[in-house]
Amino acid sequence: MKPRDDVALSGDGRRTLGAEKLEDFLAGSIYDRAKEKMAPTSRVKLTSLCAGAIITALSSPQALASEQSQAAQAIEKALQKHGSDVHRCFEKVLADRLDAAGKVEVTVDVGKGGKVTAAKVKKVDKGAPPALAACVEKAALAWTIEGIEAGAAVVLPFSFKAQTSQYMVNAGDVPERSLGGSDKGKGGPRRDAPFTVKVLADETNVKAQAISLTELSVGPASRVAMHRHPHSAKILYLVKGHARLLGPEGVAPVRLEEGAAVFIPAGYPHVIENMGRQSTAVFLQAFSPPGPERVYRNPTDARGRAEFEVIRDSSQAKLPPESAGTVLVATAAETKADPLPKGAGSEKNLIAAGGAHPMWLNLLELADGADMPGKGDGATYIFYVISGGGSVRIGAETMSVAPDAVLYVPRGTAYAIKAASIEKGEKVALLQFKVPGAGSARPSAPAPPRR
Repeated sequence: MKPRDDVALSGDGRRTLGAEKLEDFLAGSIYDRAKEKMAPTSRVKLTSLCAGAIITALSSPQALASEQSQAAQAIEKALQKHGSDVHRCFEKVLADRLDAAGKVEVTVDVGKGGKVTAAKVKKVDKGAPPALAACVEKAALAWTIEGIEAGAAVVLPFSFKAQTSQYMVNAGDVPERSLGGSDKGKGGPRRDAPFTVKVLADETNVKAQAISLTELSVGPASRVAMHRHPHSAKILYLVKGHARLLGPEGVAPVRLEEGAAVFIPAGYPHVIENMGRQSTAVFLQAFSPPGPERVYRNPTDARGRAEFEVIRDSSQAKLPPESAGTVLVATAAETKADPLPKGAGSEKNLIAAGGAHPMWLNLLELADGADMPGKGDGATYIFYVISGGGSVRIGAETMSVAPDAVLYVPRGTAYAIKAASIEKGEKVALLQFKVPGAGSARPSAPAPPRR
């Protein structure tokens, strides 16, 4: 029997029901119902689904319509069940780029009981990152589409809309970028990158202004060569390992242990060196104003290269003028804790740097159930959750938080953090990076200066 115009032959000769006949049935209705079981702000539209089946004979248009309807209902039910997997894939991609968008088509083969036996990306728009398509493909392998005949092929198109803003990313979702490594050359050994970077909060993923945040991992016995940031100040916080900061000739090295924080003024030449022979040193690295982090995303970025100036001859490294500020060093263990209002917990002011580029760093420890509100005082904040969890409201958006969550609070935006211990008796620990606004009160106990 001659195939109908709305039935397409797949590459292996199987016939699949045409997407055009299903689009009106599914578009919108699946999304509206599926999103209730997904995140509060759904960013994925599940549309134009094409149910595939092995079609040997169709006696009438009514039979075809009935089969289409049954297949559509089966797919709708499956997507209500598994739609959160697709949303999670998009969430991971948005952690790196807020402008990720486009359409992805994945073809799945259905076996006994509706279990997906194979999945393959069929089509990806230019705007959709390859990582998004790969994630959806992998997730689909664990799906079940009950009500679809074994041996059928199902084409699942997904539409992803670009976002205008987001306030939270998970550090674990951010891709790690290598700099300074090389592939094996002619007869030479492969050289591993001395350090890697995750761009946690910048203009690209959260539209950050005034401050950016990266995670810097320096390999065993490795270093970030001498460099300076002509127009940006920097705060380093050592999360893991032990390291040291080297300055120009004649300046004593600064040893750093876990919990140490360093303020480096704009223009100050420095080397970041991992003192561990077997372990990686992990830092959080904040820049104000943003700019140097751009080179991590694209080593050829002209602005990034200008703001990350490598000093190849250390003898030419010079200290910036005194007016540019001094290096400040503090440790969490040696810093006095001040109580927060209403018994919410305690606060340690590690860094309170003034000058042309003022930056503060506070370590907050909140009791289980504590509330910490912020009225939007003109400052810009980035929070990094070290331990514990809870929820945070930034502007009109409320989100659950867990360890390694990064929260960006734009200038003048109100926020509220509700702490919740993951383990009994645990305090919720957060680092608060702050660029104060005009007229902000200076902390009463700034970190002592050290050159």
